[in-house]
Amino acid sequence: MTSDALPTGPLLLEQLIYQVRGVQAARLITDSQGQINEIHVVGTARRNPKQIVRDIESILYVRGGVRLDYRKISLVQVAERDTTAARRRLQLLDVMTSALEAGTRVEVRLALQERRFEGASTGKSGGETSRSLLAAAATIEALNRAIGARGSFRLERLQRQPLGELDTFLTHLSFVLEGSLEALLGVSIVREDEATAAARAVLDAANRRVERLLSDPNP
Repeated sequence: MTSDALPTGPLLLEQLIYQVRGVQAARLITDSQGQINEIHVVGTARRNPKQIVRDIESILYVRGGVRLDYRKISLVQVAERDTTAARRRLQLLDVMTSALEAGTRVEVRLALQERRFEGASTGKSGGETSRSLLAAAATIEALNRAIGARGSFRLERLQRQPLGELDTFLTHLSFVLEGSLEALLGVSIVREDEATAAARAVLDAANRRVERLLSDPNP
């Protein structure tokens, strides 16, 4: 057969396309006569795009009986998530605020897979220290417990900043290791209470450095 009609049906041909190495998703678009107008494919970035297209042409012809012009195949390649790096990212579990006689205490809990790390910060009643700043300081303490002797994080500035229609926290951290100083920036949209948003901004700034620390034996 030399036409691009669908003798076996579009769903079966899509299943053939899924067998090509590197294909993550596929969709056939046909006209009223059952002719293929377009094939849209999402593929991994690990393979050469021309090879993926050639493999799709071959499997449709050999196993589906459809000879197809390669120009009807639209391929988009996406980067795959690094699940190893994701396992090295700290997650925010809790931000807890409690009132004390003399002020406010904010506690933060972070998780790295099954491990837990806690930090806390206390401010006096009527002082200038806000709940957001206390949450940021508590997150720094938890971060430093997580990385141990690999260095230390330091909070330089926390600022609530409108960004267009968004309300955000911006944070500037320093990472200190053997006398060297590295500047880190993070941002978080204020979707929940301000203490949680501030903690997320600190974590956003620190997590990329944490990934490198935990993956490199000589950071």
